Amino acid sequence: MATVLLLSPAPPSWAAQPADTDGLEAIVKRAQAYRRTFEGWRTVRQFDCARCHGANYRGSVGPSLIDSVMSHTREEFARLLLEGNVERGMPPYKSVNRVVDNRDGIYDYFRGLADGSIQPGALQPPGE
Repeated sequence: MATVLLLSPAPPSWAAQPADTDGLEAIVKRAQAYRRTFEGWRTVRQFDCARCHGANYRGSVGPSLIDSVMSHTREEFARLLLEGNVERGMPPYKSVNRVVDNRDGIYDYFRGLADGSIQPGALQPPGE
């Protein structure tokens, strides 16, 4: 199993573990972080966030999601995502299980875009 995980795409730099945790446990943690981020990306694509937030998520009709992850904590971002802002056109997603289940991965994906550790475009599926 370790060989498959080693061949999986590298997780974003912000998901990397400190060097002193080398070994199988660190590899598993990085693989789990990548899988979470990948599922977040798939959710963003499924719900077509680019439709309102722009093709590069830097804003259009809706605000920049890149700026949002830079100016909000993970918890604040999740609250905005789940509660929405109906007056401004953002629907609440608290009753959508896929969004609720993947809110951390959604945050991680946009955070990776913001810090440059994830390049725009399709992510590769994690190795099984």
